[in-house]
Amino acid sequence: MNTQTATLVSAVGGTIAGTQAALIGQETLERARLVSAIRVLTAQSAVGSDQLSNGMHGAGQALASTIAAQRQRQAIAEATHRYQSIGYRPCDAAGKAQNLYQAIQAARMESQRIAGAVLAQPGKYADPARWSADLKANEAPDGASLYSGDATAATRFIDAVIGPPDPEPEPKPLGDPKTAEASLAKLEKTGRDTYRSLTATVLAGIAADYAETGPIARARDLSQHWQGSDGGASWAAGVAGQHTRGLLQDAVRMEAANLAQIAIQLRNGFRTEATAASLLLAMVNARISSQAPDVAGATLRRASYP
Repeated sequence: MNTQTATLVSAVGGTIAGTQAALIGQETLERARLVSAIRVLTAQSAVGSDQLSNGMHGAGQALASTIAAQRQRQAIAEATHRYQSIGYRPCDAAGKAQNLYQAIQAARMESQRIAGAVLAQPGKYADPARWSADLKANEAPDGASLYSGDATAATRFIDAVIGPPDPEPEPKPLGDPKTAEASLAKLEKTGRDTYRSLTATVLAGIAADYAETGPIARARDLSQHWQGSDGGASWAAGVAGQHTRGLLQDAVRMEAANLAQIAIQLRNGFRTEATAASLLLAMVNARISSQAPDVAGATLRRASYP
């Protein structure tokens, strides 16, 4: 090999080696850049994931807070609506119910007062002329007065029904209380007083119930609270927008008023039963008190007091 060939081979080899070294360096640089880009991309992806996760977490917390606040507001609104629903004019209903209770309590004293004003009192004697004069001086008594609310007119009617009082027996005192005549007079007086007392008590009780401020009038006022003059249309309109709690409260009040009405009806039923029993007893006594023949059939004798 000559000198020129050797020089050419050396130059070519150097050029190839330099080019190869340059390529390897360029490849190394590009690889480093690619790795760096991958690292940057990975870091950006991680940061994006964190931001997305944090954003979703914050959105979830905000949604939960909104739902909790909405539920709280809804609960407050529900409670407000519930506990503001107290039925139809509850204060008015409570006042009328209190009036009915007071009227029922006062009816017994009023009945005793009316019965105590009757001239023919049990165990007492009085002048029948006074009864007759009072009956003539006033208008004819009417049974409707028991339901009119006029206690004075009711007392006059009861007086007329009871009849004149027993006059004071002569002589005074009525002889020896141990004699048969005195015992018979006392028995007859007790019998008449029993019928009179029961009659006066029943009639006075009716008059007291139908007094102007008696139980019947107060019970009608309480029922009118819901029924009104339109058959209950005002009540229905008043509770239409209320919670079920308001309707239940009104239902309880109505049931209480109904129980009071039933109690009044039961008392009237007791009076009817007592009057029927008294009438039956009077009929039986009148039958056995009539002139009945004795065993021999020769004479007539009275079996009991008149």
